[in-house]
Amino acid sequence: MERSLIAQHYLKALDLPALPPTLPYLNDLIRRHIARLPFCSIGPRLGLDLPLDLPALFYRIIEHRRGGYCFEHNGLFFAMLAELGFDVQLLLARVIYNRNVHPGLTHRITLVKVGTERYVADVGFGPMGPRAAISLSGDPDVREGQSYRVHEALPGEWHVQLMKDGDWFSLYRFELLRYGEADCEVGHFFSHRHPDAVFVNNLVASRILDGEVRSLRNREYRVLRPEGDQARPIGGPQQLHAILVEEFDLTVTEPESHLLFENLP
Repeated sequence: MERSLIAQHYLKALDLPALPPTLPYLNDLIRRHIARLPFCSIGPRLGLDLPLDLPALFYRIIEHRRGGYCFEHNGLFFAMLAELGFDVQLLLARVIYNRNVHPGLTHRITLVKVGTERYVADVGFGPMGPRAAISLSGDPDVREGQSYRVHEALPGEWHVQLMKDGDWFSLYRFELLRYGEADCEVGHFFSHRHPDAVFVNNLVASRILDGEVRSLRNREYRVLRPEGDQARPIGGPQQLHAILVEEFDLTVTEPESHLLFENLP
Protein backbone atom coordinates (compact mmCIF):
# COMPACT_ATOMS: atom_id res chain seq x y z
CA MET A 1 0.00 0.00 0.00
CA GLU A 2 1.33 3.44 -0.93
CA ARG A 3 2.30 5.88 1.81
CA SER A 4 -0.22 8.45 0.59
CA LEU A 5 -3.08 5.96 0.91
CA ILE A 6 -1.89 4.87 4.34
CA ALA A 7 -1.91 8.53 5.38
CA GLN A 8 -5.53 8.86 4.27
CA HIS A 9 -6.53 5.89 6.44
CA TYR A 10 -4.39 7.20 9.31
CA LEU A 11 -6.11 10.60 9.30
CA LYS A 12 -9.49 8.88 9.12
CA ALA A 13 -8.60 6.84 12.23
CA LEU A 14 -7.70 10.08 14.02
CA ASP A 15 -10.72 11.92 12.60
CA LEU A 16 -8.51 14.73 11.33
CA PRO A 17 -8.21 16.40 7.91
CA ALA A 18 -4.98 16.93 6.00
CA LEU A 19 -3.75 20.44 6.84
CA PRO A 20 -0.57 22.48 6.36
CA PRO A 21 2.35 21.44 8.62
CA THR A 22 1.97 23.82 11.58
CA LEU A 23 2.68 23.39 15.29
CA PRO A 24 -1.03 23.34 16.28
CA TYR A 25 -1.67 20.64 13.68
CA LEU A 26 1.32 18.63 14.90
CA ASN A 27 -0.04 18.81 18.45
CA ASP A 28 -3.49 17.73 17.28
CA LEU A 29 -1.93 14.71 15.55
CA ILE A 30 -0.02 13.77 18.72
CA ARG A 31 -3.07 14.19 20.96
CA ARG A 32 -5.32 12.07 18.74
CA HIS A 33 -2.67 9.41 18.16
CA ILE A 34 -1.92 8.72 21.83
CA ALA A 35 -5.64 8.69 22.64
CA ARG A 36 -6.89 6.47 19.83
CA LEU A 37 -4.00 4.15 18.99
CA PRO A 38 -3.03 2.19 22.11
CA PHE A 39 0.51 1.60 23.31
CA CYS A 40 1.13 -1.99 24.41
CA SER A 41 3.57 -4.91 24.56
CA ILE A 42 1.19 -7.70 23.49
CA GLY A 43 3.40 -8.55 20.49
CA PRO A 44 6.64 -9.03 22.46
CA ARG A 45 4.81 -10.94 25.22
CA LEU A 46 3.34 -13.37 22.70
CA GLY A 47 6.66 -13.74 20.87
CA LEU A 48 5.21 -12.51 17.59
CA ASP A 49 7.13 -11.32 14.54
CA LEU A 50 6.85 -7.51 14.42
CA PRO A 51 8.20 -6.20 11.10
CA LEU A 52 8.80 -2.45 10.88
CA ASP A 53 7.97 -1.79 7.23
CA LEU A 54 5.24 0.83 6.85
CA PRO A 55 2.45 -1.45 5.51
CA ALA A 56 3.03 -3.88 8.39
CA LEU A 57 2.86 -1.03 10.92
CA PHE A 58 -0.34 0.26 9.33
CA TYR A 59 -2.09 -3.12 9.40
CA ARG A 60 -0.90 -3.91 12.93
CA ILE A 61 -1.62 -0.57 14.62
CA ILE A 62 -4.57 0.83 12.67
CA GLU A 63 -6.32 -1.97 10.80
CA HIS A 64 -5.89 -4.82 13.28
CA ARG A 65 -5.85 -2.72 16.49
CA ARG A 66 -2.94 -4.68 17.98
CA GLY A 67 -1.13 -1.72 19.50
CA GLY A 68 2.64 -1.37 19.63
CA TYR A 69 5.53 0.37 21.32
CA CYS A 70 8.01 3.09 20.32
CA PHE A 71 9.63 1.54 17.25
CA GLU A 72 6.17 0.78 15.90
CA HIS A 73 4.20 3.90 16.88
CA ASN A 74 6.95 6.42 16.21
CA GLY A 75 7.89 4.60 13.00
CA LEU A 76 4.34 5.00 11.72
CA PHE A 77 4.13 8.58 13.01
CA PHE A 78 7.41 9.56 11.32
CA ALA A 79 6.14 8.33 7.94
CA MET A 80 2.80 10.06 8.38
CA LEU A 81 4.43 13.38 9.31
CA ALA A 82 6.70 13.17 6.28
CA GLU A 83 3.72 12.46 4.01
CA LEU A 84 1.89 15.46 5.49
CA GLY A 85 4.76 17.79 4.66
CA PHE A 86 6.57 18.07 8.00
CA ASP A 87 10.37 18.38 8.14
CA VAL A 88 11.31 15.29 10.19
CA GLN A 89 14.46 13.58 11.44
CA LEU A 90 14.71 10.13 13.02
CA LEU A 91 16.40 10.04 16.41
CA LEU A 92 17.17 7.29 18.90
CA ALA A 93 17.29 7.73 22.67
CA ARG A 94 18.38 6.00 25.86
CA VAL A 95 15.72 5.48 28.54
CA ILE A 96 17.29 6.49 31.87
CA TYR A 97 14.46 7.33 34.31
CA ASN A 98 16.54 10.00 36.07
CA ARG A 99 19.56 7.74 36.59
CA ASN A 100 23.19 8.21 35.59
CA VAL A 101 23.28 5.11 33.40
CA HIS A 102 24.17 4.31 29.79
CA PRO A 103 21.65 1.81 28.39
CA GLY A 104 21.19 0.90 24.75
CA LEU A 105 19.41 2.96 22.11
CA THR A 106 16.03 1.34 22.65
CA HIS A 107 13.71 4.31 22.18
CA ARG A 108 12.75 5.95 18.88
CA ILE A 109 11.56 9.57 18.67
CA THR A 110 11.09 12.18 15.92
CA LEU A 111 12.67 15.61 15.64
CA VAL A 112 10.30 17.97 13.82
CA LYS A 113 11.28 21.38 12.48
CA VAL A 114 8.43 23.88 12.24
CA GLY A 115 9.57 27.26 10.98
CA THR A 116 12.83 27.97 12.75
CA GLU A 117 12.02 25.90 15.86
CA ARG A 118 12.80 22.24 16.49
CA TYR A 119 10.56 19.96 18.55
CA VAL A 120 10.62 16.42 19.91
CA ALA A 121 7.50 14.49 18.90
CA ASP A 122 6.95 11.19 20.71
CA VAL A 123 3.79 9.06 20.50
CA GLY A 124 5.42 5.87 21.78
CA PHE A 125 6.55 6.27 25.39
CA GLY A 126 3.49 4.96 27.18
CA PRO A 127 1.65 6.58 30.10
CA MET A 128 4.47 8.97 31.06
CA GLY A 129 4.94 10.21 27.50
CA PRO A 130 4.49 13.86 26.47
CA ARG A 131 1.08 15.08 25.32
CA ALA A 132 2.45 17.48 22.70
CA ALA A 133 5.58 18.45 20.80
CA ILE A 134 8.34 19.68 23.14
CA SER A 135 10.60 22.52 21.99
CA LEU A 136 14.38 22.19 22.07
CA SER A 137 14.42 25.81 23.27
CA GLY A 138 13.90 24.52 26.81
CA ASP A 139 10.50 26.16 27.22
CA PRO A 140 8.20 23.87 29.23
CA ASP A 141 4.94 22.58 27.75
CA VAL A 142 2.13 22.36 30.32
CA ARG A 143 -1.06 20.40 29.58
CA GLU A 144 -3.64 19.04 32.01
CA GLY A 145 -1.35 19.57 34.96
CA GLN A 146 1.67 17.84 33.37
CA SER A 147 4.84 19.77 32.51
CA TYR A 148 7.48 18.59 30.04
CA ARG A 149 10.64 20.15 28.67
CA VAL A 150 13.74 19.31 26.63
CA HIS A 151 16.84 20.22 28.61
CA GLU A 152 20.43 20.26 27.34
CA ALA A 153 21.97 18.63 30.41
CA LEU A 154 25.46 18.50 28.87
CA PRO A 155 26.74 20.00 25.60
CA GLY A 156 25.07 17.96 22.88
CA GLU A 157 23.18 15.74 25.35
CA TRP A 158 19.46 16.45 25.51
CA HIS A 159 17.02 15.13 28.13
CA VAL A 160 13.25 14.88 27.77
CA GLN A 161 12.00 15.66 31.26
CA LEU A 162 8.76 15.46 33.20
CA MET A 163 8.01 17.59 36.26
CA LYS A 164 7.62 15.01 39.03
CA ASP A 165 7.31 15.65 42.76
CA GLY A 166 8.40 19.25 42.34
CA ASP A 167 11.54 18.60 40.29
CA TRP A 168 12.50 17.74 36.73
CA PHE A 169 12.73 14.00 36.07
CA SER A 170 14.66 12.80 32.99
CA LEU A 171 12.73 10.15 31.06
CA TYR A 172 15.32 9.64 28.33
CA ARG A 173 18.28 11.34 26.70
CA PHE A 174 19.36 11.72 23.09
CA GLU A 175 21.94 13.30 20.82
CA LEU A 176 21.40 15.02 17.49
CA LEU A 177 23.15 12.35 15.45
CA ARG A 178 22.38 10.64 12.17
CA TYR A 179 20.36 7.43 12.43
CA GLY A 180 18.60 5.22 9.91
CA GLU A 181 16.06 2.44 9.78
CA ALA A 182 18.84 -0.15 10.18
CA ASP A 183 19.60 1.34 13.61
CA CYS A 184 15.92 0.98 14.51
CA GLU A 185 15.97 -2.69 13.51
CA VAL A 186 18.79 -3.31 16.01
CA GLY A 187 17.02 -1.58 18.91
CA HIS A 188 13.69 -3.13 17.93
CA PHE A 189 15.16 -6.63 17.81
CA PHE A 190 16.54 -6.24 21.32
CA SER A 191 13.32 -4.71 22.64
CA HIS A 192 11.01 -7.49 21.44
CA ARG A 193 13.34 -10.51 21.42
CA HIS A 194 16.02 -10.24 24.11
CA PRO A 195 15.16 -12.23 27.27
CA ASP A 196 16.05 -9.25 29.48
CA ALA A 197 14.05 -6.64 27.55
CA VAL A 198 11.32 -4.77 29.44
CA PHE A 199 8.57 -5.51 26.91
CA VAL A 200 9.47 -9.19 26.74
CA ASN A 201 9.13 -9.48 30.51
CA ASN A 202 6.17 -7.17 31.21
CA LEU A 203 2.68 -6.71 29.82
CA VAL A 204 2.00 -2.99 29.50
CA ALA A 205 -0.71 -0.95 27.82
CA SER A 206 -1.73 2.70 27.87
CA ARG A 207 -3.94 5.35 26.30
CA ILE A 208 -3.55 9.06 27.04
CA LEU A 209 -6.99 10.63 26.80
CA ASP A 210 -8.17 14.16 27.48
CA GLY A 211 -8.71 14.16 31.23
CA GLU A 212 -7.32 10.72 32.07
CA VAL A 213 -4.54 8.23 31.42
CA ARG A 214 -5.32 4.52 31.29
CA SER A 215 -2.37 2.37 32.24
CA LEU A 216 -1.94 -1.39 32.65
CA ARG A 217 1.18 -3.07 33.95
CA ASN A 218 1.10 -6.81 34.49
CA ARG A 219 -1.55 -7.53 37.15
CA GLU A 220 -2.67 -3.95 37.85
CA TYR A 221 -4.89 -1.54 35.92
CA ARG A 222 -4.78 2.17 36.81
CA VAL A 223 -6.74 5.21 35.71
CA LEU A 224 -4.90 8.45 36.42
CA ARG A 225 -6.90 11.68 36.64
CA PRO A 226 -6.06 15.17 37.99
CA GLU A 227 -8.31 14.59 41.01
CA GLY A 228 -6.60 11.30 41.88
CA ASP A 229 -5.66 7.83 40.71
CA GLN A 230 -7.68 4.64 40.81
CA ALA A 231 -6.04 1.23 40.76
CA ARG A 232 -7.43 -2.27 40.76
CA PRO A 233 -5.83 -5.69 40.54
CA ILE A 234 -6.46 -7.95 37.57
CA GLY A 235 -7.72 -11.20 39.00
CA GLY A 236 -7.99 -13.48 35.98
CA PRO A 237 -7.74 -13.89 32.22
CA GLN A 238 -11.37 -12.93 31.60
CA GLN A 239 -10.88 -9.64 33.44
CA LEU A 240 -7.63 -9.02 31.56
CA HIS A 241 -9.38 -9.69 28.26
CA ALA A 242 -12.22 -7.29 29.11
CA ILE A 243 -9.79 -4.51 30.09
CA LEU A 244 -7.66 -4.89 26.97
CA VAL A 245 -10.70 -4.88 24.69
CA GLU A 246 -13.00 -2.40 26.43
CA GLU A 247 -10.58 0.07 28.03
CA PHE A 248 -7.77 0.00 25.46
CA ASP A 249 -9.74 -0.89 22.30
CA LEU A 250 -7.27 -3.64 21.44
CA THR A 251 -8.03 -6.68 19.33
CA VAL A 252 -7.07 -9.65 21.50
CA THR A 253 -8.60 -13.12 21.46
CA GLU A 254 -9.68 -14.91 24.63
CA PRO A 255 -7.03 -17.66 24.17
CA GLU A 256 -4.39 -14.93 23.82
CA SER A 257 -5.64 -13.27 27.00
CA HIS A 258 -5.39 -16.58 28.86
CA LEU A 259 -1.82 -17.04 27.63
CA LEU A 260 -0.89 -13.46 28.53
CA PHE A 261 -2.34 -13.81 32.04
CA GLU A 262 -0.75 -17.20 32.73
CA ASN A 263 2.70 -15.78 31.99
CA LEU A 264 2.40 -12.50 33.90
CA PRO A 265 5.26 -11.88 36.35
